[in-house]
Amino acid sequence: MRFRHAGAALIWVLLVMRSTSAQETLPDLDELSRQALELLNESRQEAGLAPLRQDPSLSLLAIRHSQEQANRRRVSHHSYEFGLSTERRVLISFPHVPRLAENVGRNRTVELLHEALLRSEGHRRNRMDPEFTHVGIGVARVDPYSLYLTEIFVTAPPGGTLGQPVAFYFDARPGSYEQRDDPRVELEGETIIVGPPGPDDPEHWTSIGINAYQSGDLTAAEEAFRTALGLDPDYFFAQYDLARVLLDSGSAADAVVLLDELLERDAGDLAALVTRGNAALLLEDFAAAAGYFRKVLGERPGEAVSWYGLGLALEYQDRRSEAEAAYRQALQIDPGLRPAQVALGRVLRR
Repeated sequence: MRFRHAGAALIWVLLVMRSTSAQETLPDLDELSRQALELLNESRQEAGLAPLRQDPSLSLLAIRHSQEQANRRRVSHHSYEFGLSTERRVLISFPHVPRLAENVGRNRTVELLHEALLRSEGHRRNRMDPEFTHVGIGVARVDPYSLYLTEIFVTAPPGGTLGQPVAFYFDARPGSYEQRDDPRVELEGETIIVGPPGPDDPEHWTSIGINAYQSGDLTAAEEAFRTALGLDPDYFFAQYDLARVLLDSGSAADAVVLLDELLERDAGDLAALVTRGNAALLLEDFAAAAGYFRKVLGERPGEAVSWYGLGLALEYQDRRSEAEAAYRQALQIDPGLRPAQVALGRVLRR
């Protein structure tokens, strides 16, 4: 099994209010999904690739994940509601697919999502992969100007068809996978036990590590993530989360090693770039930190915390006017961002 993580997705923020009548004429989500598929396959055909076949069951998986992201206002490959990675969510339904990948993104229109995903190296690689045969597409809406898109790509097993899904992860009770209570789902009158990953699976230890990290037990979190990486040294989630633990523990140099490995595999991984920028700040490599945050903002100009990080990198280089502008931009996007408020006041007093 080879699984590719496309990294965190791209965000554009629309700051223009529209009339109520415009909201009433919004296209429905099925229409937006069809539009997303058409744009995707047009790009593949322009590149000389075969179009992807949309699978209705894969699309149900994509729709459910987009809905969760919209509900949480958070772009992520991980299902926090069920405690599952992309790989687990798909393999519960189709355990025999040899390859899979997922793109997630947020933007204000399908066209802008399409363009942004094509500009991002990791996302484009998934979309233009000649080995993928099927796709699932799901769109969810928070408001008229915020769409969440999930694209799930798979290679069909020998024979060229996916067949019927074994089960859907969202038929189990939310949280039951993490609680290890053998959730049961019903499929065509048959009860199926969908077991959680066991201790020989890096996801098992990564979930334990996430729980420990969220509870503030950095030692236990580090141990769990290292156990996961002992099972699979390239497991993205464990690498990334271990890097965050190391940063919080004051081991920025060790975190950098992990983050640089992630970025070598996917230079467009925005989550890793943000964390790498934070590591550079801790190591007082302020010019490098500014470069990392600028890369993120080139893709996600509406991310207030990255403007704040850029401001810090500029301030510590004594580029106060540029730092002030970055802090003001952060506060324009998020007026309640307290660290940016404090930093702006500090710069203005100097």
